[in-house]
Amino acid sequence: MELRQLRTFVAVAELRHFARAASLCNLSQPAVSHQIALLEGEVGAKLLNRAARRVSLTVAGEVLLEEARRILGAVDRAHERMQEVARGAVGRIRLGATPTPGLYLLPPLLASYRSEHESYDLRFEIGPIHAIAERVARNDLDMAIVAGVLPSGELQARSLSQDELVIIAPPNSPLTRARALKPNQLDAEAWLLREEGSDTRRQTVMWWHRHRVAPTRTMTFDNPDAVKRAVMAGLGVAMVSRLTIAEDLASRRVAVVPVKTGLPAREFLVIDHPQKHHGAACRAMLELLEGTFPLRAVSSRSRKGAD
Repeated sequence: MELRQLRTFVAVAELRHFARAASLCNLSQPAVSHQIALLEGEVGAKLLNRAARRVSLTVAGEVLLEEARRILGAVDRAHERMQEVARGAVGRIRLGATPTPGLYLLPPLLASYRSEHESYDLRFEIGPIHAIAERVARNDLDMAIVAGVLPSGELQARSLSQDELVIIAPPNSPLTRARALKPNQLDAEAWLLREEGSDTRRQTVMWWHRHRVAPTRTMTFDNPDAVKRAVMAGLGVAMVSRLTIAEDLASRRVAVVPVKTGLPAREFLVIDHPQKHHGAACRAMLELLEGTFPLRAVSSRSRKGAD
């Protein structure tokens, strides 16, 4: 059953005349008759009663006319929507993020995006990096903003900005008032960690190994806010993104612990699939990111070493 056959049938059924339908469809009258015959053969029923100067619908014809109008209406609406998409009038973006950029970097950008592109459907979710990267690779997400190393070589990455990690403690802790400490002077502290799979946790553990820090007490929390609140409550120290504590430093809810050796730095990355075709909504997001950050490509070698 072809769309052109349905359109021809609807024209004959509504005009009740083969010659007029042929003129409307820009076909010859024999071509109209042939299409109706093919359609009747496919549905297995007579659709039209033909008289010398009159055409009427059979019961089967009345049923098919109703369905044909619905089908053709849906096709016309789909065509109109595709034209709107091509013009950039409508669109959809499915954006993912890991917790640190998702909670602290992106909210003002998302608000700006929504105010500038009200007709676009913006969908946003936060998750662990491996899950987010896998969903981008499967095209369940169009792109994502992640912190640190990219777990999949299948994806392409562009750098947004650098992210500095710092160690924090409650503001009244003697650690925050001391001169720069050697890393092993923090062995006796309780360390508050992010969940397994978090890049912040990975960075912390790598720093421990590099500087022979061997904590005997640790606690694990599943997001950066929970870690900060635990530090504020006096439960221990933590390595966190400086981005996450800007307001807390200003209000003296936490303080930075000075250490002699350098702390890790990592990158915030925009990731997507190299074969992905981005529509207008995705292109608008990339333009916003490029206007806010100096995007640059990240090589596969630097991605493996990035964090």
